Amino acid sequence: MSIKPVSLLRFPSQANEVASDFDLAIDAFLFSRKIANRAPRTLEDYKEHLRHFADFCRLRQETPATFNRQTIVDYVQLRLAKVTPQTVNHDLRVIKAFCRWLVLEGYREDNPFRNIEKLKEPMHYPRTLSDEQIVALVNTIAQHADTFVGLRDLAFVCLLLDTGIRVSEAVELTISDLDLAQGFVRVFGKGRKERLVPLGKSTCVVLHRYLLRRATINNAGDWLFVSTLGTKWTRFQAGKQLKAWAKRARIEGVRVSPHSLRFTFVRKWLQSGGDSLILQRLLGHSTPAMTAYYARLFATDLKDAHKRHSPMDTLAPTLKLPRQRIK
Repeated sequence: MSIKPVSLLRFPSQANEVASDFDLAIDAFLFSRKIANRAPRTLEDYKEHLRHFADFCRLRQETPATFNRQTIVDYVQLRLAKVTPQTVNHDLRVIKAFCRWLVLEGYREDNPFRNIEKLKEPMHYPRTLSDEQIVALVNTIAQHADTFVGLRDLAFVCLLLDTGIRVSEAVELTISDLDLAQGFVRVFGKGRKERLVPLGKSTCVVLHRYLLRRATINNAGDWLFVSTLGTKWTRFQAGKQLKAWAKRARIEGVRVSPHSLRFTFVRKWLQSGGDSLILQRLLGHSTPAMTAYYARLFATDLKDAHKRHSPMDTLAPTLKLPRQRIK
């Protein structure tokens, strides 16, 4: 005999309400994700995507217990007319998690997401900063390192370029997360997973100078990056500052943002022959799928690097090898 979830045994009426009301179902699902230690931003993301799906289902007079596979397929077709396949795939990931939760909690017996596959996404080459643009950006900010804002922004940019950490991770750092003596920063990624990321000597020097200057800011607490008023720096403020510095540095052809700095780190790491497994750990990915994706994205850069450093081509003048391909 199968055992029903405890929630159904104790609160049958409430269970029926959840199964028939999307608002209650979504709230309950979000609460379960919160207990699972999902980040606040992730919870907001779940909420936004599920609200759109719920509105679509309501137009069809469907509930959490009655929507089916065709409902999801029709929703995907509707969304594709408005957004990219990448965004639709994100919709699907959220809906898939929601469907699994409905079955797990006993609000429905079947999983309507079964046999639904994600869409094939076109591969877009992410725009990254060239070496010349990196130099221009860093040097432009460094010219203002005699001010608190300039030194803070310089430390922030150096940290992202040196580690590839997410902007959401960077603004959550505290002073106690830094170990400049050993050259590490403790980062809390998605799901509050902790990892240690190494710091280069140049970045450690800049961070040390920034900490000395930051000590003059009153009531700043323990947050690493703060405003001139001592309040915690936000992702929006960081992005706005980067955009302003890029304009001063006269950088064109690439949108300078915290995310483009992360991609720049990835490109430089792979281009210099960095290990993909170590890259996976540095970036905070739980599986090698994303690092493999990055490798495909930057295949052209890798080929150029291989062309410059190929042992066979380097030694070719001294090797007795065929010089022409067989036609």
